[in-house]
Amino acid sequence: MDEPIKYFYSIKGFDRADISECVLGEKYVAIMNNSGNIGVCATLGNKMNDKLLAGEQPDIGNQIHRIILNAYYNSICNYERNYEDIKDIFDCIDFSKYRRIVMIGYFESLYDKFSLNNIHLEVFDIHKESHILSDLSNMKESLKEAETIILSGTTIFNNTFNDIVDQTPDKCNIFLLGPSNILSEEMFRYRNIKVVFGSVFNPGDRRVLNSIASGHGTRGFLPYLNKVYIIKDNYRNEIQ
Repeated sequence: MDEPIKYFYSIKGFDRADISECVLGEKYVAIMNNSGNIGVCATLGNKMNDKLLAGEQPDIGNQIHRIILNAYYNSICNYERNYEDIKDIFDCIDFSKYRRIVMIGYFESLYDKFSLNNIHLEVFDIHKESHILSDLSNMKESLKEAETIILSGTTIFNNTFNDIVDQTPDKCNIFLLGPSNILSEEMFRYRNIKVVFGSVFNPGDRRVLNSIASGHGTRGFLPYLNKVYIIKDNYRNEIQ
């Protein structure tokens, strides 16, 4: 099965004429389309350029192109529906009933909620350093035995998504998390994906673009986003 960026490119393409503005920040890229809808994607240290926006042919194998395409699909797909709830992942899922929980991508504030509730989980992150993190050499084994996985949406643009998902056991529940996520039911085509948690902004909100242009990360535009999610139909009864 095609990985997500390649798949969305095949069904959505890439139309520069639909982009009103693009901001290439140090930590995030933001795209505002002609409807004012805003999509974002983390850069994770990649040095961005605007060659794709200037006319370069989209290259699915190019990490810079993938980040911009991710934000572009985010700006389209995240606004294709109304959302029933605006909730944080910890308020939606009862994690206390799951046995082995693995977090791929260190979400510090979420980890603190697990700690306060005495819920154990293993955390892996190739981009951060912390005493909280487990040894990356153990990740493959943890994925094979995980009952629940909280997976960063940045795995989509850095093209590790399919490899991670393919290593999970059949009855594993995967929750995609992060503002980079593409909120599309098409994501449920992929193995074990049960809920996609992401973000939407008020159309035309320049505070988001200004924050990203100033080099801020998620904390910089956090006050301007709504935390929303989409659920796979057969998992709806599990949401609190």
